[in-house]
Amino acid sequence: MSEGIGWIAREEIAWTGHCVTLARGLEPEELVRRLARSAPPVSLGTCTAYDLNTYLDRRERERGLDDSIAVRYGADGDLAFAVAYGHWPGEMNTGTLLGVSKGGAHVFRLYYETQNPKVPPPEFTYFHDGQYMCGFDMYMHTWSHEITGSRPDLISAAVQAAGIPGEDDRDTAHTKSLAVVEKQFNLTLPKERVLRGVLPAALINGQDSP
Repeated sequence: MSEGIGWIAREEIAWTGHCVTLARGLEPEELVRRLARSAPPVSLGTCTAYDLNTYLDRRERERGLDDSIAVRYGADGDLAFAVAYGHWPGEMNTGTLLGVSKGGAHVFRLYYETQNPKVPPPEFTYFHDGQYMCGFDMYMHTWSHEITGSRPDLISAAVQAAGIPGEDDRDTAHTKSLAVVEKQFNLTLPKERVLRGVLPAALINGQDSP
């Protein structure tokens, strides 16, 4: 049974927030390969979130650099997923998803920087076959009410029906928004495997230096 994605608003994936990429039409390993930036991804074996964070902290201290980004990844039904750890805030640009979605793939990004001093809202973006389809701020009250992309109609009616533009509580708006995109695009992410389980991991940035 699908766990959906609503739990993301209630749990702490990383202390910095969350950067989750979901893809339909790609195998997990191919999703990771496409997300890698400066060089091919480097496998780190299988690990828990705690183990990966510990490894990245130690690696950055030893190298004196803070560019390491890694993902733990897998599949849930027909969706591949990759959850980012390390120095991803401000670095995992959604523009790169244009390339990730080429070849007919459907790629979705759930992004929220909880430690950013500007306190930006959670974001949703959807790309398909190299095109930006739609996206919006999942807390519209004091941010943009615009649904951007070439196909805002895919979610605009559902966003309005859920009362998201007028919702003044950030957490409630986030939860409602996740419910909308979960239903519209049949999205899911396995809670226990992500929070406490063991998953394959790979370095996708900083892998080209010691």
